[in-house]
Amino acid sequence: MSDHTTISSAVEVDLMQVVALHGLLDFALSQSLAGNTDDRIMEGVVILTRLIGCKVRCLADKLLLGESFGCD
Repeated sequence: MSDHTTISSAVEVDLMQVVALHGLLDFALSQSLAGNTDDRIMEGVVILTRLIGCKVRCLADKLLLGESFGCD
């Protein structure tokens, strides 16, 4: 018998957002490392880093404390 974990569609959406934000952060950092650095890219890196951290904390709360915990 296999053990499958089911998640709600809201948690699935949050996971997909974290993956998408990570992709954007990866792109911004690769542009920076390639020498295409300006203030806008660095501002984007800071914003994405903070947003990803916020989303991960929110997702962890949803998974650990229950689905009723809401976040944006």
